[in-house]
Amino acid sequence: MRGKDLWSSLLDRRYVISVNRIRPHQGELTITDAGRLLHRQSVGLSYDAMFGPDIDDISHWQQLAVAFIDRLNHGR
Repeated sequence: MRGKDLWSSLLDRRYVISVNRIRPHQGELTITDAGRLLHRQSVGLSYDAMFGPDIDDISHWQQLAVAFIDRLNHGR
């Protein structure tokens, strides 16, 4: 199931946040801006996301993305 798109969202009408399955119980979160990769990190998938992403995972991914974008925009 490598590369299966599990979840994506648009942040600030600019940044595309995506999570793809890379192996059982593990995904990869990416943040892009106009197609340019800004960030990539490994994230866990609760219950292997058998029936879709867990709501707590989504909340965690959103927090990671917002924190990264805030640091990027504020030069920290």
